[in-house]
Amino acid sequence: MRDWVNEWHQEGRIFIWRYAEPNRSWRGWHFTGDQTGCRSLRNLLDRMRGGEPCYRTLDLDPVTDAILGVPNYGHKTKGKFDKLRIEFDPDAPDLILEPDGQKLTMIVGDARLRFLTAALADVEIGRGDFGIRTSDNRKFDPWMFWWMPN
Repeated sequence: MRDWVNEWHQEGRIFIWRYAEPNRSWRGWHFTGDQTGCRSLRNLLDRMRGGEPCYRTLDLDPVTDAILGVPNYGHKTKGKFDKLRIEFDPDAPDLILEPDGQKLTMIVGDARLRFLTAALADVEIGRGDFGIRTSDNRKFDPWMFWWMPN
């Protein structure tokens, strides 16, 4: 089954950022991607679902002023990330995203995987301005999803 994950190849563009000085409404991580990127990432997550622990690393695109203009909050981001390592742990209860230099590590398990893939499906068809809960613990920041600019 892990061959199924290892055979995956990234297509399209994915963007992830957080704001340098967020107020309560803008804290946490923000995501967008083009149609192909969202579909490709959903495909990877579908391949991971229900399986044993595994990981894949993908490229992130630089966040542009046009991307930041969609939420229209500001243009000062915290960190620039060029890689995303997705670690699938079937038993992980929460969605976690941790920076490590210019790389991000995401931990996702079966409990929250469907929320993440549903959010990516919405962005893929042009929807945005919504968040998903990353944990049953309400103190965890939500992840926000945005449509791609024209």
